Amino acid sequence: MQNGVPALDFDAGECTFCGECANHCPEPVFPAVRATQFAHHAVIATSCLAMNYVDCMACRDACPTAAIRFKPRLGGPFVPSIEADPCTGCGACISVCPTQAITMTARTTEAAHA
Repeated sequence: MQNGVPALDFDAGECTFCGECANHCPEPVFPAVRATQFAHHAVIATSCLAMNYVDCMACRDACPTAAIRFKPRLGGPFVPSIEADPCTGCGACISVCPTQAITMTARTTEAAHA
């Protein structure tokens, strides 16, 4: 709880969408249908080790949906790329990142072109 509101601390680990938080929360703040993803997805900042020529794939290894892929580049280690669709926003990548380069951002949808 943060300021009386349920909150996730991804630094402590990821959400497995097990629903136990809803079972233990005394307030009716959780929907009846268990969530399978959040309304956000991961974003990797430029402070990422791999983007700074240090071999690291900790986020890829921790991702349960394989939403983090590493693409080759000339002269250095592969760099991460996040596929927003398979990313559930579970936060598994956040707690394992040695530079805390991963954050979450809201999912956005584009309006259909008329």
